[in-house]
Amino acid sequence: MLDVVKTKITEYSRKYEVDLAYITKNELWVYLRQAITLIAGLAISVAFARLASKEVFGQYNFILALLAIFSLISIPGLNASIMRSVARGYEGTYKKAVKISFLWSLLGIPALLGAGIYYYYSNNQTVGVCLMLSSIFFPLLHAPNIWDSFLQGKMRFDIRAKYGSIRAVVSAAAMITILFLNAKNLVIIFVTYLVSNTFLTCLLFLKSLKYIENSRRDDACVGYGYFMTAANIIGTIANNIDRILIGSLLGAQQLAVYAIAIAIPIKAKDLLKLGWNPLAPKLCQDEIKISVVLDKINRMKKKILLPLAIMVVGGSILYWFFIDDIILLLFGEKYAGSIPYSKILLLMIILSIPTAFLGTFAIAKKSKKAIIRGYYIFPFVKLLIMFGFIHAWGLIGAVWGLNLSMVVQMLLIGMGMGSEDSNYDKSFSRW
Repeated sequence: MLDVVKTKITEYSRKYEVDLAYITKNELWVYLRQAITLIAGLAISVAFARLASKEVFGQYNFILALLAIFSLISIPGLNASIMRSVARGYEGTYKKAVKISFLWSLLGIPALLGAGIYYYYSNNQTVGVCLMLSSIFFPLLHAPNIWDSFLQGKMRFDIRAKYGSIRAVVSAAAMITILFLNAKNLVIIFVTYLVSNTFLTCLLFLKSLKYIENSRRDDACVGYGYFMTAANIIGTIANNIDRILIGSLLGAQQLAVYAIAIAIPIKAKDLLKLGWNPLAPKLCQDEIKISVVLDKINRMKKKILLPLAIMVVGGSILYWFFIDDIILLLFGEKYAGSIPYSKILLLMIILSIPTAFLGTFAIAKKSKKAIIRGYYIFPFVKLLIMFGFIHAWGLIGAVWGLNLSMVVQMLLIGMGMGSEDSNYDKSFSRW
């Protein structure tokens, strides 16, 4: 049976000029890691839902949204840049990128202290204390995390899966343990989150250093990292504005209901998005245009894409009919109000597949127009959509805002890719 599968993979690879052996092998590692991470993440959410109050769970999500925005200080665009440079054989830039990210992250200390003081004296002392404590860990929480993109560029999806799974499981175990011991004290819970994730990030970074095989440096890497960070500033804000607005305007309990509503859809979206990960290093190495990729997709539609489409449709039907039972089983009657919102987000899950593919291609190929439209212009549009929808319709507005935003991003990136026909390395050399 295994020999038949290998023969078919080789046959299709030659016929469609696609390295299906590479894709199949690494997709298994990608999805193994994502499955473990998904289970670990859901376990944390279930523990919060079952053991903590809506107020505590809502505040926890509110703080995470704020930290996601502050993470921009660490120049997260270096992740995509390092992946691209390493895939092209420039591994000597890895340590330099981590150092630059760490130095920038030091600015996060006074920034988080200031934000913490503001919330402390704005009648939200718990959030204020958690933000001030976050400042202590901030530089080591984000900068070493570039190890993930380094291993992706190396195409070591096996090691990446092992490291990522270890981090997810250990962090989840720490969080669930503290929730069992003291689910009422958010400060203690959040310190556990900070300590466990900082320790694991630093440990895995140190272990990743042994995979550096050369000292070649890519002079354009850091500049591209700054460019991608600039592209992600408004995007990061837009991706977290829903939780911040709901927490600020509707309160922590409503935010907890929303967090449960999006928990499974967001994880499903991320699961589908990761399916394109093995393609990114290959796209960085190869000179290939979007028109060529679309032609190959068209040639494979009967043998490969049609079965995949059937799987997506089948999965969507199962999701629609069973999501209510899943939410009640995992999170209890307390969060039954999350079910209608979660069903509506099925549209976002389906649209995430083509959107993720287009985004992966655009970043890997430095497709300037697609990046500007999909990561510069789109976030402004999403901010307007989310702010307007939440302000006008509350939680239901936030859900429909997510669906509409996915449609807009897919169209913007697609239009940008359609007008691209050259390599943009020279265009970005000045960054």
